[in-house]
Amino acid sequence: MMREVFEAFLTDPVRVNEDVFALWLEGRHANDALAVRLRSPHESLSIIGDDHKMRELLWRDTVDQYRLYEKLEHYLMQPSLFRSQLLFQIPPIQQYFMIERYYSLDGHVARWLVGKKLTTAKIQKDLDEISEQSQRTLKSCRRQLENLRRVYSAMEERNFQGVCCKAVGEIFSLSEKLASKYSCVLFLLHARLEVHPTHRTTSFLTWHDLLFIAAVIMVHWVPQRKTAPVLLRTESAPAPMTTTSDTLSTPLPSPGFGALSPPPVVIPQVSLGTFDNPAEVCFRSNDKNQVWPKLSVLQERLVPTSVRGSVGLDLSTTLTNGLRDLKAHLINDSETLAIYRENVMTHLKELYDGNEMKQLSVKLYLVVHGLLTIGAGLSQPKELKDLLGNLVSMVIRVLHDCGIQRTQLDDVFTALIDSLPKLDVWYLHGLETRSALLASWERFLSVTRVLVLLMFDRGSLSSQ
Repeated sequence: MMREVFEAFLTDPVRVNEDVFALWLEGRHANDALAVRLRSPHESLSIIGDDHKMRELLWRDTVDQYRLYEKLEHYLMQPSLFRSQLLFQIPPIQQYFMIERYYSLDGHVARWLVGKKLTTAKIQKDLDEISEQSQRTLKSCRRQLENLRRVYSAMEERNFQGVCCKAVGEIFSLSEKLASKYSCVLFLLHARLEVHPTHRTTSFLTWHDLLFIAAVIMVHWVPQRKTAPVLLRTESAPAPMTTTSDTLSTPLPSPGFGALSPPPVVIPQVSLGTFDNPAEVCFRSNDKNQVWPKLSVLQERLVPTSVRGSVGLDLSTTLTNGLRDLKAHLINDSETLAIYRENVMTHLKELYDGNEMKQLSVKLYLVVHGLLTIGAGLSQPKELKDLLGNLVSMVIRVLHDCGIQRTQLDDVFTALIDSLPKLDVWYLHGLETRSALLASWERFLSVTRVLVLLMFDRGSLSSQ
């Protein structure tokens, strides 16, 4: 009988000091880490009774910890490898902690990374500036840049398909909360939104603003696997309208013809293409008052984890195609566009004195034309990247020039949405076409309203 000889070794589990690990991640030198530990009450070794010995012990432990983390960094870069390696015996719960901390995003650093091309060599040269502006060490900035590059490359290999949050979490062993933040950042990078702090129009946006903007757009304009109840409207949706073949063959009455009064304005809620349950948290409530949600409420409800059901990073083609078709119809029909503007102003003059809306009646064409242009441009990457800048230059500045107050914005967007179904045009007669165009217009303007509210009173928005 043959005997097989196995070589084995025993080792103590690796002890990870979380405080020292945090200092190492920050890029602090071992001497700085020692000074922090000496000031920390948790590191008290008064039982030794000798300050010199205590300092020596802490110094040796700090150096050993730093040496350990330098060896572990290769595995931390590849979490799947870190979890399967046998060289360092680290409890699973501590492995997850270390991976989560290693891939953590510092808003001060990430704010300067978003808006840049991660694949260019120039960004390496910009790290010194990023370190100076964010007041973080160069090592910390480089770590976060490389982490973001790895996450971006992993999703790029998948053509940015699938549920981004789930994929990032599985590939890099991250929590849903952190994976959701990466999903928001990936969307901003994939869309190439012009949001860098040096941008002349959007430089005032903060890190939390960008996460909120990404969450708002992703849950409303990107296809959804499943929408949580918290992302639906505040009231239950009305029962869908049923239409028989007889009603389909009956043309809609034209305004001013016939004895029948026009039907009430109803925006059909239809499923947009690949959307399963599209989010409606930015929409007006379904009750008779149709109240718009406050910005503060939306900022509480739309957080990075809201995007965990977003499928891919590209906008819904049904939404973008509907907006593109709507622009083609209205821009090329000056008479219909004039009627639409007249309907908008009629709605607003019922609520406000004529003098308050006098300037808007003159410049409303610029607002409508700007919104149609921005909406149609969502299907083009070159136009999508300028979404926020175009909203500022084409919409917000014009509204400011017209003397529109922040408190009046809800009524303006209500008028813009409710005036479209009143048009008597052929492309709004067919039920399927009508539903798609009206739903796309409402979805676009509901999100646009949130973005306008977020940026309305901030930055230098006066006309130039």
